[in-house]
Amino acid sequence: MSTVGINFFGQNPVSAGFGLFNAGGIIFMIVGITLSKRFADKYGKRDVFMTALFISTIFIAIFFFFGSGSVELMFASQILHGFFYGLTIPLLWAMIADVADYSEWKNNRRATAIIFSAMMVGLKGGLSIGGALVTWILGLYGYITKEAAIAGEIIIQPESAVQGTRMLVSIFPALPFLIGIALLFFYEINKSMEVKIESDLKERRIK
Repeated sequence: MSTVGINFFGQNPVSAGFGLFNAGGIIFMIVGITLSKRFADKYGKRDVFMTALFISTIFIAIFFFFGSGSVELMFASQILHGFFYGLTIPLLWAMIADVADYSEWKNNRRATAIIFSAMMVGLKGGLSIGGALVTWILGLYGYITKEAAIAGEIIIQPESAVQGTRMLVSIFPALPFLIGIALLFFYEINKSMEVKIESDLKERRIK
C-alpha cells in the first residue's frame, strides 16, 4: 500500500496535491460541523452564522493575493475556510426551521412546507445559475477548452484565463457571500428572540 502511495505522488504530484488540498478543507469542515451546535447554543444561530460566514469568506477572498509559490498559505487558508464554513452548514437548516417557528409565533400559522420548499427552489436555482456562470466567466477570460484545442496540442492557457481562474476561486465567490452577510442584518431572529419564540410557542401549545 505504501508503495502505491509513493508511486501515485511521484507520477502525478499535481493531482495528489490537489487531493490533499481538498481533503484538508473537508476534514476541518467536519470539525466545524461538530462544534456548530455548541457555539449556536451559547451565542445564537444568527450571530454564529454571520461571523463564521464572514471569516470563511475572508479566507476565500485572500486566495487572489497568493503567488504560485505560496503553497503553505493556500493550504492554511483552505483549512481555515473549511472549518469556519463547516460551522454554518447545520445552522442554515436550523435557521430555516426557526423561520417556520417565527411564522407560527407571529401569524398563528405554521408554514414549514412553503418555507423549506422555497429554500430548496432557491438552492437548486443557485446551483444551476452558478454552474452556468463559471463556464460563461471562463469564456470571457479566454479559457481554452480541450475541445477547442488541436488534437495532441499541449494547451497553454493565456494569462487572462489564469487571472479569470484566480478570480473564480477568490473574489467572485466572495461577493455573493458578502451580500448574504449584509442581508442577515435584516434577519430578526437572534438569540433572545429564539428563546422568546420557543417559550411562547410552548405556552400556547399547552393551552
